[in-house]
Amino acid sequence: MIVFDQAQLAEWPAALELAYQRTPHAARQLQVVHALHLIDTGVLDPTGIWVARHKGAIVGVQVCMPLEGSSFLFWLPETRGGSVDQDELVKAAIAWCRAQGGKLAQAILPTADADRVVPLLRQGFRRVTQLLYLDHSLNTLPAAPVSHLVFEPFTADNEGTFRQTLSRSYEGTLDCPELNGVRTIDEILAGYRSTSAGRPAGWWLLRSGGEPAGVLILTEMTEDGAWDLSYIGVVPEQRRRGIARVAVCHALQTAHAAGATQMLLAVDVRNDPARRLYAALGFTQTEMRDVYLYLLAARESG
Repeated sequence: MIVFDQAQLAEWPAALELAYQRTPHAARQLQVVHALHLIDTGVLDPTGIWVARHKGAIVGVQVCMPLEGSSFLFWLPETRGGSVDQDELVKAAIAWCRAQGGKLAQAILPTADADRVVPLLRQGFRRVTQLLYLDHSLNTLPAAPVSHLVFEPFTADNEGTFRQTLSRSYEGTLDCPELNGVRTIDEILAGYRSTSAGRPAGWWLLRSGGEPAGVLILTEMTEDGAWDLSYIGVVPEQRRRGIARVAVCHALQTAHAAGATQMLLAVDVRNDPARRLYAALGFTQTEMRDVYLYLLAARESG
C-alpha cells in the first residue's frame, strides 16, 4: 500500500535525493546539501516536502515550497520503481496547499521539461506563458533621460499611497495578467518582502508632477554582486510617457552606486513594450522558462 504524507525530519535527505535524481551524482549531492542548508536557515520550508512511502521506503516525492503571500512553488514530481501514481502525489500536495489557506500554486520550469509536466496538467495546472530572464552588466550604463520624476523611498508615511499605486499598476498589465485578483495587496507585499531575505535594496513610490505614477522594487540577491529588478509598474494614466525608462535607469544607477555588478529581471514574453525597453537599455536574455498556474482559491473581489 502506498502512503502519501509529509516527509519526516529523518527523511529529508532521502526525499531531496529523489527530488534531484535526474541531476548527475556529484552535482546532486551538492544540491541536497544546499537544500538542507536552506532548510536550516529557514529559507526552505520542509513542510512542503511530500513523499510517497511503500513498506517504509520513499518511492515518490513532490516538493511544493510554501512562499509568503499565500502561494506555493511546485517542483516536478519524482518517483522510483514505477509503483507510484504521480497524479496521486500531486493531488495530495495540492490538497495540503489548499488546506493551508493557499491561493496560488505555480511551477516555473525549463522548456526542456515540458514533457514531464503532464501530472501537473492532469491535476489542474495550466501553462499560461513563458518568462524571459534578462541581465545587464553594470560595467556600462545607459544614459539617463532628463526627467522630473521623483523617487520617494517607501516609508510608513507613504505606505497607503504606495499600496494603492501598486494595485493600480496592475490594471491592464501585460505581465501575467492571470494573477490579477488572486491575492490581496497585503499578500503581494509579503511576497516581495520575503524575496528580499533581509536584503531589500529599495522600494520607491514614483511621483510625476506630484501625483503617484508608479512603484519600483529592487532586491539585493544572495549571489555576489547581483541585484534583481523585482517589479516596476506604472499606473494607466501615466503610461507611454517614458516613466518606465527613467525608472529602469534609476535602478541600474542605484545598483551600480552600491557596488553591484549585475542587474537581473524576468519579463512575460507577451509584454512587448517592456521587452523592447529592456533591449534598448542593454539587457540580454539568459534563459526562458514556462509558467504553470493553479488557482487554489477564488479571486479576490473588488
